[in-house]
Amino acid sequence: MPAPTENRIVRAEPDSRAYTVKLVWANGAETVSRFSHLVGDGVFAALRDPACFAQTRVGDRGRSLEWPGDIDFCADALWFEAHPEDNPFAETVPRPASAPLHAAPHGA
Repeated sequence: MPAPTENRIVRAEPDSRAYTVKLVWANGAETVSRFSHLVGDGVFAALRDPACFAQTRVGDRGRSLEWPGDIDFCADALWFEAHPEDNPFAETVPRPASAPLHAAPHGA
């Protein structure tokens, strides 16, 4: 498990049809983050446009996932969404099986 602040994204592959981004991490892991629940609302309105969503890029030092218009997500948050067992800040109460999961390890 990478420590917080060691989670670095090395590659991002957006899928504008599904509003997902496959992330490749410095440790070799791959995850898929889902953003469909966010696109079109508030500050994320622009991401509804597939051309805008496709413009995602890896931020400085791999520490974020970014889009035009100052939209970004912290690499740690994306890692912990996909790997909640690694999150040292997580609540001790387990996530209910019915709770939505917005990111998952690639292939899950």
